[in-house]
Amino acid sequence: MRISYVLVVAALAVAGCGTRTAGEAGAPPAPPRHTVQVTPIPPLDSERAAPARSRCPRSGLRLTAEPANAAMGLRAQTLILTNCGKRVRQVSGYPKVRLLDAAGDPLKVRLDRGAQEITTAVADPGPETVTLRPGRSAHFSLAWRNTYTDTSRRSEVGATVGATVVVTAAGARLTVDTPVDLGSTGVLGVTAWTSPKGG
Repeated sequence: MRISYVLVVAALAVAGCGTRTAGEAGAPPAPPRHTVQVTPIPPLDSERAAPARSRCPRSGLRLTAEPANAAMGLRAQTLILTNCGKRVRQVSGYPKVRLLDAAGDPLKVRLDRGAQEITTAVADPGPETVTLRPGRSAHFSLAWRNTYTDTSRRSEVGATVGATVVVTAAGARLTVDTPVDLGSTGVLGVTAWTSPKGG
């Protein structure tokens, strides 16, 4: 009788060591483990995040072109000269302008000082001396017509299209890439240097 009691207790102990199922009472089964890969975010690089700033050329002068206004074949465009250097500069009269084609070769263009031959819609301030302190700017306008003076010879004459404007100012040769489509007129109007209001 003592031996039977021992066997029953042992059997119950073995049965209690079995694995619990989800329907059995007690603590719920542990949730399955998932591996999550986290990619660390690199620190912000302010120099790369910010847009690159254009450096001042060795000449201390920077030439930029605003978008050209076009209407009925007439084109007008403002070019801005900025003194980004450390010394005072001066420009006067009418800019010395040349046009280069896409290959970098000079185009034969006649300059119309004051641009009055092209149009009276572009104001010419007249020749004056503009003093540029560091950080200050001056500007002038180009005016031209994208027309053909002799349509019968259009295919023969072809179109004169400048890709680069070259300006000599304050002893420096400056360039800016901007299209200038002169048609067959070969005439480019140039206004005098002037300073913006308040500048």
